[in-house]
Amino acid sequence: MSKKKGKGKGKAAPKKAPRTATNRRAAARAPRAAQRTAAASEGRTAYATIFIFRTGNGTRIRTAPQRLYAGPGYIEWTVVNLVDGSNAPVTLTWPNGGPWGKEPVEVRDGTIRVPLEGAQPGRYKYVVHGLDAQEDPEVEIPEM
Repeated sequence: MSKKKGKGKGKAAPKKAPRTATNRRAAARAPRAAQRTAAASEGRTAYATIFIFRTGNGTRIRTAPQRLYAGPGYIEWTVVNLVDGSNAPVTLTWPNGGPWGKEPVEVRDGTIRVPLEGAQPGRYKYVVHGLDAQEDPEVEIPEM
C-alpha cells in the first residue's frame, strides 16, 4: 500500500520482448518491401476537390488546390455540392487546349478519375463550370 490516502501500488509497465534475429531481419526487409510495392504500382493519384457553395452574392465555386501538381498516374476530381447536396453536373473546359486536347471533362456522379497516359506535360488553366458559376484553377503535369 502507498503511504498516501490508502492507495495501492500502481502497475508496472509491461516489459518489451528482447530483439531476436528474426525481428531484426524483418525490420531490415520492411523498407525494401515498401519500395517494391511503390514501384509496382501505376503511379500516384492527384486529388482536387471542387466545392460549390452559396453566398450572399450568389453561387460560387472553389477548387482546392488552386494549382494541382499531377505526376505519373491519375487525376481525380471530386465535387462537393454544399448548396443542396445533389450530384450537380460539373464541366471542366480547357480554353487554350488541355493535356488531352480541347475535349471537356464532365463530372456527373460526384467524382471522376482520369489517367495521365498520353497527357502532354505543361501547366494548363482550366475552367470549372457548375450551377451557373465558374472558376479557373490550374493543373501542372511534369515530364514523365
